[in-house]
Amino acid sequence: MAIYSDELATARRQGREAFDAMEAWVSAPPDAPEVPGAVLEGYARKLRESRERLRKLREDHGERDDIVGALTESEEFHRSLGLSIRDIADLEPEAGAE
Repeated sequence: MAIYSDELATARRQGREAFDAMEAWVSAPPDAPEVPGAVLEGYARKLRESRERLRKLREDHGERDDIVGALTESEEFHRSLGLSIRDIADLEPEAGAE
């Protein structure tokens, strides 16, 4: 196994956990309990940190398939949540907009 495998596994797990938590929030029904903004910011920070750890691994170890795959997955997490969060905001029309 590669010398960076533990770091890679940790970064992937951290990103997946943050993504899953944020995706659960985005997908929650309107009557679900509110999640404090600070908690959501913490998940977003962990997701960014995970991506940065993966970028550092790529920088240190080169374009290896496992690292590139993990980084691709992380980037998809970001795109997916960005689109989902934007969709949630579109559900509530802005005052005076029509």
